[in-house]
Amino acid sequence: MNLLFFRKIDIVSNLTEKELLKRLTDTVGFERKRFSFNNPKPNKQYLGNIEGKKFKIYRNAKGRNSFIPVIQGNIVDKFTTRNIMIKMRPHWGVILFLLWILCFVVYYLLKLNDWKGLVLFVLICGMTIFFFNIECNKSIKDLKQILGIHLE
Repeated sequence: MNLLFFRKIDIVSNLTEKELLKRLTDTVGFERKRFSFNNPKPNKQYLGNIEGKKFKIYRNAKGRNSFIPVIQGNIVDKFTTRNIMIKMRPHWGVILFLLWILCFVVYYLLKLNDWKGLVLFVLICGMTIFFFNIECNKSIKDLKQILGIHLE
């Protein structure tokens, strides 16, 4: 298990750049507008944007799931293969929430000189890392399947 909130991976494919981009565009729907009431939910597996060789996507989940990673990728041409360089991170709302909790715990520690708040912070960070890694592994497996990479 990765003990960080961020993950980098490289996926190597023998497909051409056009084939990779076609497979991505077939499974990625457009992002919904944030404050719209008549915004239909796309039935695609992922939502996000693809611009040239770069993409920024996240999994289209039923319900709410704060642990789904935001996936930023870039397709790099090598001689006979293509490298898909992927960076995964939590949503900015999750990061800001953890920073807010950290500030609250530090204030609690300094004001009352009590270490009980630190246990709460470690527990919340541990749960976030655990569930974020579970969602990262699901997304990696999905992306390998979408991009035609054989799973080991």
